[in-house]
Amino acid sequence: MKKEYSVKEMSEHSGVTPRTIQYYDNEGILKANRNELGHRVYSEKQLYLLGQITFYKSIGFSLSEIKDKLVTVENKDIKSILDDQESVLYSQKESIQAKLDGVMVVKELINKGYKTPWEVLSYLIRSLNDVNMLTWKEYKFSEKEAKIFQQVFTSETMALDFYNTFRKLSLRAAAYKASKVPIESSLARSLANDWHDMVRNVTEGNEEILTAFQSVDKNREQWNLGERHLIEKAEAYLEDVVKYHQIK
Repeated sequence: MKKEYSVKEMSEHSGVTPRTIQYYDNEGILKANRNELGHRVYSEKQLYLLGQITFYKSIGFSLSEIKDKLVTVENKDIKSILDDQESVLYSQKESIQAKLDGVMVVKELINKGYKTPWEVLSYLIRSLNDVNMLTWKEYKFSEKEAKIFQQVFTSETMALDFYNTFRKLSLRAAAYKASKVPIESSLARSLANDWHDMVRNVTEGNEEILTAFQSVDKNREQWNLGERHLIEKAEAYLEDVVKYHQIK
């Protein structure tokens, strides 16, 4: 006979409360069978399915999404759905990182005795909260650009590290500009050094790679709105700082 599990046993194996398991049955997402006494019983396959449901919930899917998109589809389709959810989670991560970067730049300005541009920083961080990393997966690169960026960023982690650095330095530049930090200051020089290092690390002095990045910069209509707001606030100061502090 095939193994059957009671609600209590399902709970013990999965860590999910009996009430939640019963709720999943009522909602049709994990339908129980009934034994001769009318009690809920579950199969080995359903115990496995409960593990799936628990995992999907833990990474941010709603029950309706799990029921409609995940528990009834093939593995190849699940991978595509998870790819999209991965981008959603990265967006949430980037939103938190933007807040941390905001904290860092405020502390930096306070330490150096500059007035904090609260309004500008709060506006930019609110804008960055709405950034959707899926936008970059849908960006229309030329065939040549796509090939170049695949060579530059051999993993998604590398691309995100670059994105983080770009955003962090842009946020610093926007804050410095709003706080009237002189371009000849030590803060500005540090910013110029960090910007130069970022560019050098991704281009390695290769003009073709630099041109590909410049092409993306010119196509800002494909960027997220929050990213456009950020660079618009930062770019004039960045240009002045980088020009003033010519790094050899």
